[in-house]
Amino acid sequence: MKDFLTSQFKDAIPDLKEIDTLLTEIRKTTDGLTKSGLAGIEKQSFSIAGKYGKSAADYLQAVRDAAGAGYKNAADIAELSLAAQNAGGITAELANQYISAADNAYRLGGSVEKLTAILDGASAISSGNAVSMAELAEGMSLAGEYTASLGLGADEATAALATVIAATGQGGTEAAQSLKAILLNTQQIADEGQGIDGGGLARYANACRALNVSLEETKDGASSLRGPMAILKDLSQAYAALAPGDARKASLLDSLGSAQGAQALDAVLSNFGMYEKMLQEYTYGTGALAEQAELTANSWEGSLNRLSNTWADTVGSLVDSDAVIAIVNSLNGVLSVINSITKALGPLGTAGLGAGLFASFKNVGRDKTSSPIVLNMPTAA
Repeated sequence: MKDFLTSQFKDAIPDLKEIDTLLTEIRKTTDGLTKSGLAGIEKQSFSIAGKYGKSAADYLQAVRDAAGAGYKNAADIAELSLAAQNAGGITAELANQYISAADNAYRLGGSVEKLTAILDGASAISSGNAVSMAELAEGMSLAGEYTASLGLGADEATAALATVIAATGQGGTEAAQSLKAILLNTQQIADEGQGIDGGGLARYANACRALNVSLEETKDGASSLRGPMAILKDLSQAYAALAPGDARKASLLDSLGSAQGAQALDAVLSNFGMYEKMLQEYTYGTGALAEQAELTANSWEGSLNRLSNTWADTVGSLVDSDAVIAIVNSLNGVLSVINSITKALGPLGTAGLGAGLFASFKNVGRDKTSSPIVLNMPTAA
């Protein structure tokens, strides 16, 4: 039992060392963080990480990254990142990208409540359809900014992206590019990087008119573009009514200018009911993230991580980190002095010093009647 405890104690030291390093980095990137505040973060790292079946270091890395990104509520953002990692089986980097992209796109100001709602919706869609959280995270990290700028809510953007992914088999990055092409054409916005010019926009508008779908509407005597999803809904109904081989179908798809974009547009228009179902799943997805995250937390790996956290926390409570640092620094000072002496004495002198130290250490532990310890220090030449 003694050997087992000794072994476990030694195994906990590297974990505690990593935790100490991360805490130092957190303090460097967080203005006004006191030593007691840092101690609080360290203490809660074990319980919060354990909640998600992660290591304390995983949580502290997330805190460090959130603090480095400028979040004042870094601890809360870090916990949200762990939940996203668990629920979607995604990396810390991808979870952080998703959170940051959603926050910036929809100007949420780091609101954990609003960010959780977005991740809840995504998790609900993912769990009920052939689309992974990793694909949604990749796609929304690229698509979030422009979908928001074009007036799509986070629910519409997530459901539209998921529809493209599920119906075409495109990955998150490809689906984001395809969705962008569809939305830009629908909103009549040229984009040189996407290969969308005035000619292509005109062909798309004409193809829509041929299906009796207008891109514009008039309110109070003023004409303006309609919302993109409203246009696509009307297009989907007209598209479904076309007879096989109708030239208007090919005209609409070809107007996007790329096979990937055409495939995505066909998927959205042919599966608009899937989009509306996903939109509803998103709406009623409250709590989906926590539910999915808990499944991973209760796995073998999650349980073992909790055990490791508990042990590291226990060992950390027994070891005073300031005392350890002081001892290490003192030992380093002693070794530095010995190193300086050996350099001055040269090879022969060093051998003599070593013999003297050996003789001295042999006397350690003798009773009081033993001969006194004598260091046989050689005389420098």
